[in-house]
Amino acid sequence: MIETLANWYLSIAPSHPPGYWCEPKPLERAQMEYDDEIAGGFLKWFPALSLEGKDVLDLGCGYGGRSVRYAELGSRSVTGIEPEERQCSEGRAFAALHNVAATFLTGSGECLPLPPDSFDIVVSYDVLEHVCDPGQTLAECLRVLRPGGSLYAVFPPFYHPTGAHFDGWLSKMPWSNVLFPCPALVKAGTDIISRRKDTYSPNPLRPTDKLWGLNGISIKKLQQTTSTMNARFLIELAPLFSPQNSKWESWHLKYFGPLFPLLRELPVLQECFTHRIVLTMTKPPS
Repeated sequence: MIETLANWYLSIAPSHPPGYWCEPKPLERAQMEYDDEIAGGFLKWFPALSLEGKDVLDLGCGYGGRSVRYAELGSRSVTGIEPEERQCSEGRAFAALHNVAATFLTGSGECLPLPPDSFDIVVSYDVLEHVCDPGQTLAECLRVLRPGGSLYAVFPPFYHPTGAHFDGWLSKMPWSNVLFPCPALVKAGTDIISRRKDTYSPNPLRPTDKLWGLNGISIKKLQQTTSTMNARFLIELAPLFSPQNSKWESWHLKYFGPLFPLLRELPVLQECFTHRIVLTMTKPPS
């Protein structure tokens, strides 16, 4: 019964994967990332952050577009990490096109193929919700940071309206993983894909996944994880329906905006009404 309801709910507003997922053009994704960073992208979340003269690790660099932009902003070195070689290859080609030096390596956040104390800054944009083990990934970032260096990360909590990440390929319906248990959503999503014979299918579920490619990190789980680590943390919660979140129309703010600050004070609803977790982690000086 619950799978049937989940199937019905997801089918109200179906979503299909974009063309650049199914039939990507050379350097298309890298250019999209680069253009987004030119427009503000990741660095808008940390307006005081300067990369000039710094050794920077771009954790979960995607196709390298942002990494290239970081190099153009004066970084002494930029290293991008991604699990798959195809993203790294596109990053290298895009860096060559822009005539900047950037290194791209395959690897996972839980086991970085890098020596300790080798970076001043680690940046990570919409990545920590995807790694297998957020705690181990943060520990690895601490290992490769130099004393006094910092990680800057931005990512959505699992119970964000589109925290299930279905809006890009399966369904635009919000809060699906709040309304339904994850196993029911997996069964319903698999059934929908089978029925419509979609050319796209998500990667197989990993042992630690709550949904495809998602570890289920929430605000509460992040707070629990960081409470035991030897580092200084700053966790800020960017509100839903804010000027930084351009996906939402202004009428939401006009009619419902006054309610959101109150809702965000309640621990459970806070998980559902936070747009992004903005995390800074600083390694203690030696």
